[in-house]
Amino acid sequence: MLREILAVRQDNPELRRRWFQDEFFELYTWQTRDGTLTGFQLCYDRQGRERAMSWQRAHGFSHNGIDDGRRNGRMKGSPLMTGSRRFPHRFVRGRFVRHADMLDAAMRTFIVDKMREYGRHIARGEIAPVRRPRPQTLPDAPATTD
Repeated sequence: MLREILAVRQDNPELRRRWFQDEFFELYTWQTRDGTLTGFQLCYDRQGRERAMSWQRAHGFSHNGIDDGRRNGRMKGSPLMTGSRRFPHRFVRGRFVRHADMLDAAMRTFIVDKMREYGRHIARGEIAPVRRPRPQTLPDAPATTD
C-alpha cells in the first residue's frame, strides 16, 4: 500500500512535490498550489527490473528503465534513466489501483487515466520506438528531518 513520505525537499516555490512509496511502487507528483497535477513519475518493480512511466503536462509521456548505479552489489554511481521496452500498461495500471487506496480519489483517477491514455497511444502505434535517451538523474532524494 502506497504511503506518503512527508520530508520532501521543495525546489520550486510554484510547485509542490510529493513522494509516495511501497515495496513495488515509488510515485513522485508535482502539483500547483491549487492541487492541479502538472506531472508525475511512477517507478515500478522496485525490487526487480525497475522502470518509470512519466507524464508532464508540457512534454507528455515517457517510459524508461532505471539503472540503479550498482555494480557487483556496490553503489558506483547515481541512478540514471535508460532506454526500456514497452510500458506494460495494463499490468501496472491494475496493480497501481490495488496499491493506491490512500491517494485522494482525484489524484488516483488522474494517474490511472493517464496510464490508460498512454496505453491507447501504444496500441495505436503512436509511440515512437524506444531510443536510449541521454542519461538523466532521478528526482532528488528528499531532505531528511532529524
